[in-house]
Amino acid sequence: MNTDFLKKNWYLLTPAALVLVPLLMIAFCMVNYGYDFTESIKAVRHVGSTSTRYGQGFSERKFKMVRVGMDGKAVYNTLKTPMERNVPEDTEWRYSLPSSGTEYYHERIIIMEQDKNGIPRVKERISRFHTPD
Repeated sequence: MNTDFLKKNWYLLTPAALVLVPLLMIAFCMVNYGYDFTESIKAVRHVGSTSTRYGQGFSERKFKMVRVGMDGKAVYNTLKTPMERNVPEDTEWRYSLPSSGTEYYHERIIIMEQDKNGIPRVKERISRFHTPD
């Protein structure tokens, strides 16, 4: 590689960096959080105003281990206690909440539904970037 060219024309790297850095951040959101492209763009747009509180011992890896059809006991053994549950129905287990003063956060919810035997089972696993609109 010709280093003289880079020394004289270093400013040509600036436009490349302006495009490459956001693309790398979008790719990170897609891989790490499992967001689709548009969800990743939202997360990158609000990167400075995002703040999420997670339940004690929560990890994205454990959250991804939860599958539709798992019973409530298996979910509890994997993720432990959620930060919020809607009582008395107990159909929504929230494992993340916004920090105080923020509107944008990484939302993690398990939707439960009771089967014919009355055992709560996972109906849906929600992993999305929450925006107020």
